Amino acid sequence: MKKISIYTIILTALLGFSSCSDFLDRYPQTELSDGSFWKTPTDAEMFVADIYNVLPGRWNGDIDGDINSDNAVHGIKWAAGNVSKGIYDAADMGWSDEYKKIRACNILLEKIDMIENYAQADKEATIGEARFFRAYIYFTLIRKFGDVPYIDGSLSLSEMDDITRTSKDVIYGKVMEDFDYAISKLPEQWPSAKYGRITKGAAQAMKARAALYFSDWQAAAQASKAVIDGGKYELFDAEGTGRYEELFWEVQEACSEAILVRQFKAPDHTHYIIGWECFPTKGWGGINPTQSLVDAFECTDGAPINSSPLYKENNPFANRDPRLEVNVLHDGEEMYGVTIKVAPLKSSGTTGIAQHGDATATGYYQQKWLDPSIDPQSDGWDMGKDWHVIRFAEVLLTYAEAQNELNPLDDSALEAVNRVRRRVSMPELQKTNASLPTYCGTQDALRQRIRNEWRVEFALEGSMRQWDIRRWGIANEVLNAPFLGLKYKLVDSLDALPQDGGKICILYEGENIKLAGSRYAEHNYLYPIPQTERDLNPKLTQNPGY
Repeated sequence: MKKISIYTIILTALLGFSSCSDFLDRYPQTELSDGSFWKTPTDAEMFVADIYNVLPGRWNGDIDGDINSDNAVHGIKWAAGNVSKGIYDAADMGWSDEYKKIRACNILLEKIDMIENYAQADKEATIGEARFFRAYIYFTLIRKFGDVPYIDGSLSLSEMDDITRTSKDVIYGKVMEDFDYAISKLPEQWPSAKYGRITKGAAQAMKARAALYFSDWQAAAQASKAVIDGGKYELFDAEGTGRYEELFWEVQEACSEAILVRQFKAPDHTHYIIGWECFPTKGWGGINPTQSLVDAFECTDGAPINSSPLYKENNPFANRDPRLEVNVLHDGEEMYGVTIKVAPLKSSGTTGIAQHGDATATGYYQQKWLDPSIDPQSDGWDMGKDWHVIRFAEVLLTYAEAQNELNPLDDSALEAVNRVRRRVSMPELQKTNASLPTYCGTQDALRQRIRNEWRVEFALEGSMRQWDIRRWGIANEVLNAPFLGLKYKLVDSLDALPQDGGKICILYEGENIKLAGSRYAEHNYLYPIPQTERDLNPKLTQNPGY
């Protein structure tokens, strides 16, 4: 049964939940008088509750994040944003929502001392939540834009007109300070009635993510190791019994792998992920995996497909990492009572390539979130599965990567990445037997295997790959390479149906589908500063190259 957090209860009971208008929009800070609002701990909890909607989810784009990488393209053609095409337009950018939330954090930090009879531990935990969110938002801003204005007080929006950009290195230091405070004051676990609130482990894990992005290997290793040693989280189905796919279904709503989630509850608050990402009964495929992503999954012997004797080009889904089938819906599979046919022929129906504007562009559909317990004909738009912001697998791979950079081929790095692989019964990486395909004899060999593990473990889960290829310095290589779909060829046949023009389609032979793809220049490592903000404040300089 899905747990409902105290925030959902407070917001619903006192404010009335709306996906389009939040608490701070309806109650401007100028109207929250000190004499009427900052009276009880509930006031502070209600105030900080609204900040939680800054976490990624459907409507702030994270679910579609993989189209900004080499993992996928958008099957719903009109929904593909400019960044996915390699167009970085300052007019498309914005950060006002982020700064509204930062201002809310700052207001809480300034006003919370006005509340009398606030138990010290509870008060510090609430402060910890606000400082976590301030750190998290600034991390996402400097990751995207580099230097940005740093504000740690409740300036009015008009006062921001004279603000200049602060060095990202300075802001990174402030981010780490806020995370450290949150780690020191937040509880390891909240009562079940407060499910969804930020915990010590969530703050440690997000600190590790930020440190990893900026190659602060020591901080990333220490923070991720603290989560591992804390013992509060574990991989779902760690013993590898073949239930991995359930991790992305509603049946595993609050499992031990979930460190931080964005809460949803259908039909009141839903992310529509089945209908948007892949509605196979209608042939709608919002997120279409590329051939590059499909090829990234190893064979069951632990070898890449280009070196494994198990790989058969005309039967490419056989003998592969089980996560491939979890992620990619392909020709011949049955889903929700419909057999998927991706051949670009009239007889293939709505699920075929280019059969209509929203059909698959690559010959593959996304499968990760297709929960078999949800009937897509009646309620497929209303999926209430909580969105994983951080899960324990990320912490393990963070530790593995950071530790290998600090201590090449360290046994603890191997053990961390192998925990993720064991969960899906993939052979363990090792450094002792060079005759096996899992051998990693150098730091770079292990580095590349860990990077691929990031890709296949978190495929189609949002923006992870977009930022990974930037921090690894390979965005130029992968985004400027051809974007491809599966191979197929049409041949004349007497067995062809009349509506198919005398031809049949042979899959996995011939030429790959060629897609428009993306493009990337080195200055695209940072996004352009939003033009609307520069129009308001000429003191905001633009990033180089724009």
